[in-house]
Amino acid sequence: MQIFLKRNSRVLVAACSCYAVGLLLGIIFSNVLPVDKPVTSQNPTIMEFFIHNLVADLLISFTIFTFGIFTMVLLVMNGFLVGLSAVHSLELGNSMPYVLVALLPHGVFEIPSMIVAGAIGFKLLDTVMMKLKGKSKIYLIQDISIFLVMIVCFTLIAAVIEATVTPFLLTLL
Repeated sequence: MQIFLKRNSRVLVAACSCYAVGLLLGIIFSNVLPVDKPVTSQNPTIMEFFIHNLVADLLISFTIFTFGIFTMVLLVMNGFLVGLSAVHSLELGNSMPYVLVALLPHGVFEIPSMIVAGAIGFKLLDTVMMKLKGKSKIYLIQDISIFLVMIVCFTLIAAVIEATVTPFLLTLL
């Protein structure tokens, strides 16, 4: 696993950086979009959370064919929306503990899943660059396969937490 992480450190750092930039921009420019009262809806099931987030992650993964251009856009946009949502939630009168409890329990798995999806999006560009530098052994398919397993596992754990643990914790506040 250590060799895998070292081999993929460039794409993981790139994906994490894009998400972090989006998060900061969402916090800084939270006044760009109006603050509206959230629409109350039924509680989604574990499967609904899982499918929704898996589709989003796979969409980011499929941007591999854009050599990271759309990968960067989608990661920044998703980070932006999380930062913006956190600030808007505070502006609507929710406490900081409430916002943290609403985001962190499942976000600990959901955000890394999205970053791993972004790493797939950057992987083809990284592979081409390594090939141009003369690196002979390329692990593109193997690395993408491992990343996809990670995405499914992280997304499933996040969905279980988001549908069960997070609502329970929010009722305690």
